[in-house]
Amino acid sequence: MDLILILLLAAVICVPLTQVLGLGAIPGYLLAGLLVGPSCLKLVTDVNTIVNVSQWGVVMMLFVIGLELAPRRLWAMRMEVFALGAMQMLACGLVLGVALGMALRHLAGMPWQGAVICGLSLALSSTAVALRLLDERGLTRAPLGRSALGILLFQDMAAIPMLLAAGLLGSDGTSAPSFTMALVAVAVLAVGHRLKMLSWADKARLPELFTAAALLLVVGAAQLFDFAGLSAGLGGFLAGVFMAESRYRDRLEASIEPFKGLLLGLFFLSIGMSVNLRVVEDYWRFILVGVAALLLIKGALLYGLARLLGLPRYHRLLFAMVLAQGGEFSFAIFNEAWDNHLVNQVQRDVLSMVVAVSMGVVPMLIKLLERLPESMGGMADLPAPPRAPAGKEEGGPPSS
Repeated sequence: MDLILILLLAAVICVPLTQVLGLGAIPGYLLAGLLVGPSCLKLVTDVNTIVNVSQWGVVMMLFVIGLELAPRRLWAMRMEVFALGAMQMLACGLVLGVALGMALRHLAGMPWQGAVICGLSLALSSTAVALRLLDERGLTRAPLGRSALGILLFQDMAAIPMLLAAGLLGSDGTSAPSFTMALVAVAVLAVGHRLKMLSWADKARLPELFTAAALLLVVGAAQLFDFAGLSAGLGGFLAGVFMAESRYRDRLEASIEPFKGLLLGLFFLSIGMSVNLRVVEDYWRFILVGVAALLLIKGALLYGLARLLGLPRYHRLLFAMVLAQGGEFSFAIFNEAWDNHLVNQVQRDVLSMVVAVSMGVVPMLIKLLERLPESMGGMADLPAPPRAPAGKEEGGPPSS
């Protein structure tokens, strides 16, 4: 109970403060986590438990996104997910995995396996940060948002072989994901959908029972995919896709939304708690250079991809910035590489700090971008896009 009180108090104080300063909610959660975490006030010390719980916020966010994507629409997005996603991972993976990986090998003394794995993991972006930033601006269903979502979904799938490689290339091996179990997980989702389990819960006429059934659907699907060695978030997303054409879609979204918001806030709090101020003090130059290199290299590649996609000029920089930061899967990959002796603890902590700082810096850079005129790639002199009703497409301002 004391832990809950501490987290709620920190969030209620810090988030409105950063909102008033025009920085957005995400830096507020990160600041709150830093203040109460082991590196500062030490009010919370069991960070790993909070990280594990907070991951459900990302799962629920992907479930809600899946609810907006009926199977026909998801099939229509196959180019964004597989073609565009693969293009982004190939471009960023080659540059960050090979070039930056070799730099890590020579500068930090990493073995080549750890250097390449860590470099590749920096090509991943934070699903939670990117979609939160797009949702705050009403751009989730705009062309920019659909392209970003396709890339993020492909990255979630690409993170799995990276985790496996970290185990297989290290001193300890891990087993490959069970594709048989993955097929079983999809089959269970399909059977549950056909049996209309939500209809059974709805017959009780108890709102809390329907909420429990909705949570069972999301958590059960995520656990099935996790057990199969795949992404729990992918399981939540597919569960949402299965229910996208259900008559209960709106009720499902309304039931999950409060849990999603709270757990996403907890996720950002946990990232702030993970910041090691001692590492920052000792290696701040490396961290600053690493963050700058990550955002500049990845942002430049993403900007070129935005031009190739034909996104309007005022959305290209936004697209690049939204996806330029590191991702939450990177923390897991760094930890797996450390467990398997591909990197040492200091290297893991420094790389984790680069990713964490990039996740905090990007929302502030986007706030600056919104103050730039359209002629400079900003959006200061453009009207805000109207929020469309659920299921409708949102557009941006007219193309330049």
